Amino acid sequence: MKRVYEVLFITAIFLLICLVYKGQPRISLNGGQGWDGVYYYKITEQIFQGENPIVGELPFIKRPGTPVLIAAYSRITGIDLLDSATVVNLAGIYLTTILLFFWLGVFIKDFWLKGMLCFLFMMAWYVPLRATFYDPLSTDAWGAVWFLAGILLLSTIRRMHELKKRKAFLLYLIVFSIVVAIGTIFRESNVILFLALFFIMNPLSGWKKLSLKHFTFSDLLQSVGGMFKTYDSSVTLFFLIPLVFIMVVKSVLSNNIVIEVGDFSYVKTLFQWFYTKSLPEFLLGIFNACGPLVMLLPFFVKEIRRILWERQELLFLLVMAFLFGFIGGSDTERIFFMSGFPVLLIWMGFAIKETFESSKRWWLYVLCALQTISFRFFWILPDTPSEDWSKPVPFFGFLGEHFQYLFLYSHHGQHILNSILFLEYVALGIATWYVLSRKSNAKNSKASI
Repeated sequence: MKRVYEVLFITAIFLLICLVYKGQPRISLNGGQGWDGVYYYKITEQIFQGENPIVGELPFIKRPGTPVLIAAYSRITGIDLLDSATVVNLAGIYLTTILLFFWLGVFIKDFWLKGMLCFLFMMAWYVPLRATFYDPLSTDAWGAVWFLAGILLLSTIRRMHELKKRKAFLLYLIVFSIVVAIGTIFRESNVILFLALFFIMNPLSGWKKLSLKHFTFSDLLQSVGGMFKTYDSSVTLFFLIPLVFIMVVKSVLSNNIVIEVGDFSYVKTLFQWFYTKSLPEFLLGIFNACGPLVMLLPFFVKEIRRILWERQELLFLLVMAFLFGFIGGSDTERIFFMSGFPVLLIWMGFAIKETFESSKRWWLYVLCALQTISFRFFWILPDTPSEDWSKPVPFFGFLGEHFQYLFLYSHHGQHILNSILFLEYVALGIATWYVLSRKSNAKNSKASI
């Protein structure tokens, strides 16, 4: 019963945020369709009209899941496609938030902390709660539903494997395979869950013996050999089941779509961003995505390291989030956070709790106050296109709403303003180190007395 009340509380917060920000004007660009939304709208229209096959451009035509839901909702209710997209994606992000709450509960017992992390997730200006009111045609919300459902199932599959419950293991693996396969038609990056499955065996455990101080190639070869020996079991053959489901879904999809000729290439895009995105731009994207509270994370590595080593699938997903954030496209903030939020929020939760329970709680309050500015609690998203070319005041984000929307992103922003933001975060990191190191010194001096 307690869990029911907790879910009701999270639901109330979700509805309150919707009520507060429902006045967010929709983007003007392309009649409210935004950038990528132009392609998704075309796909949704064809589905709504019952056309088959569906024609579209890469990579959008590979993500028909959300357009199917939007078209179905519009056909049932009679509401136009853009308004239907708003309702459908809000429903998706609500389900994501509830799944996130259950996921956080695996590692965090304090309800106030789980609620706070869910609240921060919902309040980020680029997450598809507030962003849906602004730009409704997106696939992130429902992509996150299947992504988080897959991670929850991964945790259960690991447990069944450790308990040697083979029938339950196979049952959950099949359900996982269905979830991942369906998830790939919402966001094709969900296929990464299939690779994460191989890490529930903790194949990197042997690497712990490696030491940089006493490094030898013999130890390295033994670690690599031990990693492959991890899979020397008939059980690992079952890990290919999700691949079968993915191939079936992709085959069905390929028979029902026609790809318009274009120059898009997944490989070309990855290499393009690898060679063009600078490290400062990438770091600023991470700062923007996580807000000032991200400055706590480097000082609480020990708290998350144990979990990542015991559940190496989470380590793999976190590494891939950083990789996707760097080479996945221009929107570093959105791509990085939406790829890694299940792990990042656990890490942030540990950091918040440790700081809250320390003598430096006041610094957590400072960071939370700055977080409200970074996540734009007090302002709506500015319109695009806009005739207002005013330069906003950079203070851990941009104050106000009278500026170009793209300034909010590290890649599209104005270089001088971005440099000021970057230096502000560097200064905040130094200040955080100073505050937290004083806490450690105080502990040491007390222990010596």
